[in-house]
Amino acid sequence: MYPTVLLIGHPNHDRLHKIRPVVVHLNKLFVSVAPFDQMLSLDEQMCSTKVAHFMKQYLPNKPHKWGFKLFVLCSLSGYAYSFEIYSGKQNVDNLSDEPDIGVVGNTVIRLCRSIPRKMNHILYFDNFYTSVPLLYYLWTQGIYALGTIQRNRLGKNCKLPGVKDFMKDSIVRGTYEEQVADYEGLNISVTCWKDNKVVTLASTYVGSEPAETVNRYDKKRKKQISIACPKIVKDYNVHMRGVDLMDSFLGRYKIRIKSRKWYIRLFYHMVDMAVINSWILYKKKYPNLTLGDYRSELAETLCSYKKYDTNKRGRPSSNNVEREIEAKKHRGPAKPVPPKDIRTDSIGHDEKRCSAKNRCKLPGCKGFSRTECVKCKVALCHNKNRNCFAVFHS
Repeated sequence: MYPTVLLIGHPNHDRLHKIRPVVVHLNKLFVSVAPFDQMLSLDEQMCSTKVAHFMKQYLPNKPHKWGFKLFVLCSLSGYAYSFEIYSGKQNVDNLSDEPDIGVVGNTVIRLCRSIPRKMNHILYFDNFYTSVPLLYYLWTQGIYALGTIQRNRLGKNCKLPGVKDFMKDSIVRGTYEEQVADYEGLNISVTCWKDNKVVTLASTYVGSEPAETVNRYDKKRKKQISIACPKIVKDYNVHMRGVDLMDSFLGRYKIRIKSRKWYIRLFYHMVDMAVINSWILYKKKYPNLTLGDYRSELAETLCSYKKYDTNKRGRPSSNNVEREIEAKKHRGPAKPVPPKDIRTDSIGHDEKRCSAKNRCKLPGCKGFSRTECVKCKVALCHNKNRNCFAVFHS
């Protein structure tokens, strides 16, 4: 539970208290709708904005470098299961049964709370998150992990060759070396691979074998060559793309309404995430529907949808169409009038010309009309003096 809204300067003040209910509600909803895939990825996401705010971050490797930073847990299809908005140093404590392994590691632990335990799920992340204590904790929860890792997090007794030694010309491109270490009963495979740069990866479920081959361009030979590629690198490149895929969806279509309020921009970003998640679920049944067409149909449906009508306070209006229709039903047999939900749904109500005149069905109108609604099957006036057709369907 997050703390209640407290004054600025209080140790437990929540900087995101204005949008905290939306964040909590969407996190619960995303987890409850879709079952978890086996392969999951965790990475940063940028909510681009030009708003001047102290929480705005700079990420040079993102397409939009300035904005609010989010930590997102995604599937390979780009579905976001949970997310957390970075708000600086916050007193968001872990649960009693969760270890304290640093600010970044605790963020991963909080995002992984909803992952089912002991179900052989695999989590992928980059070297910003990877550490040996985090890999060990995930393994105790039945979650395997793979990620690039910084060399200074492997300890002083690491037997892998140094970066300068590995980048010498005498060592062929594609060379790799693997070391397996035991950490409190857990075997962690660490592989060092030479490409354009030296890449170091750590995993609790896969190693370097069986190695495969990849094509690279050689500047000296000026042609494509095949080099060895460890299995751990192949798995990382294939499965570490869920958050980037959602970023590409956000970049194509998003809410572009401008606002000077920082929380409004974050709210629009979360609405876009919810729309993309619903589209990913919808594609499982209708795979040919594009994101642009889906957003257009969703907007049209939401504009024509009425969940409920609130009753107005005070004396009822004298020109209440619904009340007049109900009273008219008790005065004798007449042509049935469709209920209010059908009359006001704004879908399929087109005018049709009839051969004979009929009494207008709008209460209070005594005229005759040759115009009929295709869906409601009732006659309604529509001429230069009055427009009963529009009033009846409003």
